Amino acid sequence: MHSLPVALAVNDDGIDSVGLRVLVRELSERGFRVYVCTPLTQMSGLSKSVSFRRFGRNNRVEMFRVNIEGAVEAWGLNATPAESVLVGVEILMREKPDIVVSGVNIGPNLGLDDFLTSGTIGAALEAAIHGIPGLAVSLAYNKASREDEFRLAARIASIIAQRFIKYNFKNINLISVNVPLNPVGVMVTRLSINNYKLKYVIEKSSIRFIEDSLEERYWDRTLKSDVWAVMNNYISVTPINIYSIIDSSSQLLEDFEEIISDIRGILRE
Repeated sequence: MHSLPVALAVNDDGIDSVGLRVLVRELSERGFRVYVCTPLTQMSGLSKSVSFRRFGRNNRVEMFRVNIEGAVEAWGLNATPAESVLVGVEILMREKPDIVVSGVNIGPNLGLDDFLTSGTIGAALEAAIHGIPGLAVSLAYNKASREDEFRLAARIASIIAQRFIKYNFKNINLISVNVPLNPVGVMVTRLSINNYKLKYVIEKSSIRFIEDSLEERYWDRTLKSDVWAVMNNYISVTPINIYSIIDSSSQLLEDFEEIISDIRGILRE
C-alpha cells in the first residue's frame, strides 16, 4: 500500500513532448507516484472530445508502453486527451489518481474560447467530471522547445497539485494555469471573454488561414483576467467550478419564468 499521492499526467502535444517529460520528472521529484496516459501524437484543439464509437463493441484503442523518466508506468494511445484520461483511470492504472495534471502545453490557453477548445484543458475537464481534481498547465510561449523553458511551469504545476489535493477545495474542481517565460509575479484570475477572429486569404479554390498574434487573438484584457495577467507577465491561476454551469439558482429560474409560462401554454393547447 503506497502513501504517496498519485498523479496521472496527460497532454495534447503527444507522448514525445518535452513539456510532458519535464512535468513528469517534477511531479516525481515532489513525491508523486506518476502514471502517464496520453496521445501518441499532436491532438491540440480537440477539447473534451470522446468518440463513443471508439469504445463500442469490437473497437480498439491501440496502446504502447513507453519509458518516461519519473513515471511508474507510461502509455501512448491513439486517442484524444480526454479519451486518454478515461482509459488511464478506468483501465490501465493500478490505483486511482488523486489528481490529473495536463501539460505542460506549448502555448497559452487563455479565455473562454481556449477553455472550451483546448485539448490540454479538455483532459483536466474530463478528470473533474469524474470527480478527480483536474489541473491544466500551459507555457504561454508558442515556440518553446527546450527543457529549461518548461521547468518553471512544471515546478509550479507540481506545487499547485500538492495544494489542490491537500486542501480539497469544495467549490474548485479544475485549475487552469498559464505561465509566461519570465514572470514578475502571480495572481488569481478569471477567464477572459474572447472569441477567435479568423485571419485569412481567399484563394481560387481554398481559404488560406494566417496565424494571428497574441495581441490580436486575446482582445479582452480586463484587469484580473487571465489574459491581462499573462500580457503583463504574471502567472495566471484560474480556479474553475464546473458545476456552476448547472446551477439553477432562484434568480435564474425567475429570469426564465416567462419562457416557462409560454411553454406551459403550448402544452395546455
